Parts: sequence; structure tokens; C-alpha cells
Amino acid sequence: MSTEESSGLSRTATIVTIVGTLLGTVLAYLSLAAAVKWPPFTEPSVEVFQGANPQKDNCFRSACHFIGLTLSDFDPDSAVRCTFDSAEGANLFGAEVITTDADGNARVESTNNYGTPGGWVSATCDGHTAKLEGW
Repeated sequence: MSTEESSGLSRTATIVTIVGTLLGTVLAYLSLAAAVKWPPFTEPSVEVFQGANPQKDNCFRSACHFIGLTLSDFDPDSAVRCTFDSAEGANLFGAEVITTDADGNARVESTNNYGTPGGWVSATCDGHTAKLEGW
């Protein structure tokens, strides 16, 4: 093998080594970033659902439900403050703090209830809002 051929193989081997090292570093970073959710790949979200009927006299029986919340992709094991609003106004509800699990998720029924047929309810949790229309 000539010196020129050896030099060309050496350059090719060096380039392959550099590309392999860079690719390995990028994959390791992405794997670590996904494990610790940094940078956040998904935005936190809130979903409002009708919970159980609390059997209270202060709202229409068949339409009366606790306000349920599903929180997704918030900070793990964190306290998330939620406020509520409705077609009748926000003064019907108290704020609640919900603790997320190790994955940053939670599914709860709040202590607030709502019972206006055809009305709407919204929840804002740490700046993220969801609305359920057609209660």
C-alpha cells in the first residue's frame, strides 16, 4: 500500500470516528433530555371533565357534577394552583391546589361543583386554561 492510499484511509477513519462521536454525543443528550423533560418537549395542558354528582340541593340535580381536571406534562411532584370560571362567573368557586405525580400528571375531581344545563366551565392551572362547553 502506498503512502497516499494509507493517508486517504487515515483521513476516512478520522472522519468516521468524529462523526460517530458527534452522533453518540447528540443521542446521549437527547436521551438525557427526554428523561428529565428538558427542554420541555410538550407544553403543560389542562382538560376539564364532569365528575360525579355531589347530590347537593344548590344545583340542578341531573346536571350537577364536581368539576374534574386532568393535568398533563406539568413539573413532576409539584403544586399546581387552579382557578375556575363559568357562564355564571368565577365567584361561585374557590381556588384549588393540585399535586402532580412523578410524571407531572394528575386526574382529580375538585371540591367545586357546577350544575347549569348547557353552561360552560373553565379552569386555569398555572396559566394553562381549558374550557368545557355544553355542561
